[in-house]
Amino acid sequence: MLTRILVAIDRSAVSRQVFDQALALAKATSAELILLHVLSTEESGSPMMSAYFVHSKDRCLHVAPQIMQRANEVSSREWETFKQKGLELLRFYTKKAIASGVKTEFSQITGHPSSTICDFAQSCHADLIIIGRRGHSGLSEMLLGSVSNYVIHHAPCSVLLVHTLAQEQSAAVESYSSAAFY
Repeated sequence: MLTRILVAIDRSAVSRQVFDQALALAKATSAELILLHVLSTEESGSPMMSAYFVHSKDRCLHVAPQIMQRANEVSSREWETFKQKGLELLRFYTKKAIASGVKTEFSQITGHPSSTICDFAQSCHADLIIIGRRGHSGLSEMLLGSVSNYVIHHAPCSVLLVHTLAQEQSAAVESYSSAAFY
């Protein structure tokens, strides 16, 4: 019996389909949804970390301290904006689920998506993880890795993959970019 469904959400077009499938399943089983967004530099659209982010000044002798400070300030502002957009996305989906009568909560955690999803699933006692699959295959999956592949092999519970074809993804990107939360 499903009581807690963890839904891995990111800013990709696949996430809309992941959420829709999770919502339908939660309604059918009276399960609670737990939405998770993992803040990561691996996510498409994430800001670059400052190249000058260092813990000791002696590691960048060729760079003026003012340049390092300015670069770090810009990077921090971009990262904060990225975090806020992630929270807006989670709030949007949470409101939609609650309006449909599904108990829902959300969390945003910084980390490596693959292991963070699995660790969070264990800590919140999820019965099921619903995650999207972007369709990387062959060389691109080998080079880029696959969050969904890792989750399938390391999750503490069952995993439901939501797979979309490349054509569906490109069409979804167009509608996704005009969504109300951006």
